[in-house]
Amino acid sequence: MKVDLGDSDEQIAEGEKLSEILTNKKSYASILNYMSKIGYELVNAFNLTDNYNGSGGNKNYRIIYEHTT
Repeated sequence: MKVDLGDSDEQIAEGEKLSEILTNKKSYASILNYMSKIGYELVNAFNLTDNYNGSGGNKNYRIIYEHTT
């Protein structure tokens, strides 16, 4: 499903490119370093842990960036 958030075609293309580059990185530091190198600044980072009936749960990390250049 695609949701229209009002992004321009250029923003969508850049997001898809970054998603492809950063998918399955082994280290969060490598993602932070790469994003910093291309002009983004870390705004916030947090993790979400979900547990259902003692199943051990899932961990999801959210990293928020802002373009600085």
